[in-house]
Amino acid sequence: MACNARWLNRRFTVLLLCALGSMSPMAAANRGQPSQASPAAGRQAQTKEAAARIRGRVFADDTGKPLPGAIVKLVDTRASNPVQRQGRWVRTDADGSWEAQDLAPGAYILSVSKAGYLTIEYGQKRPFERGKTLDVAVGQLLDKIEVALPRGGAITGRVFDEFGDPAATVFVRVLRQRYVDGRRELTPLAEALEVLAHGGGDITDDLGQFRIYGLAPGDYYVSALFTPPGEAATAAGFPPVYYPGTASPAEARRLRVGLGEESRDINLTLVSARYAVVSGTVVNSRNAPVSASLRLVASDPVAEALVAPARTAPNGSFTFRGVPPGEYRLQVYEVQSAAGVQEFASASVSVTGEDVTGLVVGTSPGATATGRVVFEDGAKPNTKLFVRSVTTVAGAPTFSNTSVGVSPDLTFEITGLAERQTFRTGMLPEGWFLKAVTHDGVDITDAGYDFRPGQRVSGIEILLTRRATTLSGTVQDDRGGPVGDYTVVAFSTNASRWGYQTRFVRSARPDQDGRFTIRALPPDEYFVVALEYVETGQEFDPEQLDLWKALAATTNLREGDTKTVSLKLGR
Repeated sequence: MACNARWLNRRFTVLLLCALGSMSPMAAANRGQPSQASPAAGRQAQTKEAAARIRGRVFADDTGKPLPGAIVKLVDTRASNPVQRQGRWVRTDADGSWEAQDLAPGAYILSVSKAGYLTIEYGQKRPFERGKTLDVAVGQLLDKIEVALPRGGAITGRVFDEFGDPAATVFVRVLRQRYVDGRRELTPLAEALEVLAHGGGDITDDLGQFRIYGLAPGDYYVSALFTPPGEAATAAGFPPVYYPGTASPAEARRLRVGLGEESRDINLTLVSARYAVVSGTVVNSRNAPVSASLRLVASDPVAEALVAPARTAPNGSFTFRGVPPGEYRLQVYEVQSAAGVQEFASASVSVTGEDVTGLVVGTSPGATATGRVVFEDGAKPNTKLFVRSVTTVAGAPTFSNTSVGVSPDLTFEITGLAERQTFRTGMLPEGWFLKAVTHDGVDITDAGYDFRPGQRVSGIEILLTRRATTLSGTVQDDRGGPVGDYTVVAFSTNASRWGYQTRFVRSARPDQDGRFTIRALPPDEYFVVALEYVETGQEFDPEQLDLWKALAATTNLREGDTKTVSLKLGR
């Protein structure tokens, strides 16, 4: 079941269905585990002999008692098979024990979850940091992998309407400020209420009460939004409100939650406001009305949840009703021109409470890029490849990213491109890495290419190599002793290479032996710093990288280099 909680947060029923649908990948991953049956008994015996196993126990951190019924999930980070990348899971028994069998060799991320506790990755010591990988060899048994789950924190409170009465069926969720997709923004918390994992919140009861649990220690923001039952597209409604009672995310108050702590009496009051109508017509590049899909993407993700996607009528007209005040980006997609080429458009829309009508949005055909994949030294592994385009513009329309399969002759064609794009390959054969992307001999690997509407660009080459860089090492404390828990960040000494979708910034956590490894950094000079704690995504924040420079060592990586470094733990 595919769904988007940001578009469907209109009623509790829909939210619950979306949450239940979000559980299906785990079930699908479990169903995708290798079968014990095999057509060839000899091959089965050989596979079993080569298969690895991991086993361990899960405990409650506060009591030390075993935790039955916890979910242990394993994801092989090196797997090229999409099924293996989805992961496998097992449940702990009455003694808190678990065992995963028939594992392929790989580097596994292991996470453990249970209602009322924090979801923890193996080796994770602090909130929101990455865990360690478990490197598993052919036929290896990794034993005594023990994980202690701490109790989660909670935020509780009540929501009232503008008359001071309890407001029921209000969607309340927790957000955090993060550096995401090249921008700092408030983002919904996926770790909150598990049954609404993708929404990260709770629904108020008849007393207006909510409780969001399972929170890791950290700083949070709370928002509430309410759409009355019945006709959603009304002339008045309740825009998102942020604790302690503001409509502006910039004025929201930060809440700090400690380990296992509960922040109480976080109360919010809904304020009604006039909702606007946004309407107009979509025409294609020949100025003819067309059938199209549209969505309003808000700078405030909570407000965006109130506005469902739309489609044009046969005459090209469209209408969004019940749009709360805010800044939006109108995205138009799924448009076919007379020549059968995809067209799209993107336009800014400011909503202040008054209707926005009479918009005329003209679409343009997307650009087309053709090229080929080249394996260095003339090699041609028998493998299935795909090429994807990735926008390098922060906040660009999401429909501008495209993925296509590579033909047997290693050529490809990608249509519907817009703005500046880079090109990458997926599902590479073992041991192969991206070396460069060129257009007519000019390197566009990281700079990308600016596409104009309707443009056709040929001569793109994606060069793959086996001569990738490897940076590995260990970390020591102030006394020269080994440190087994840390995060290493390697980033170019050239600050112009820090940015959205950059290849020149990478991070790594240590394996079970306390050693880190970073593969396939582009040749360059790098700062390398070992830190006690790095929140996921923080390593791409240019301001943070600038602060870390003073703590870092430097190393120069040339093509094919394998370097080992010993680092001191930065504070």
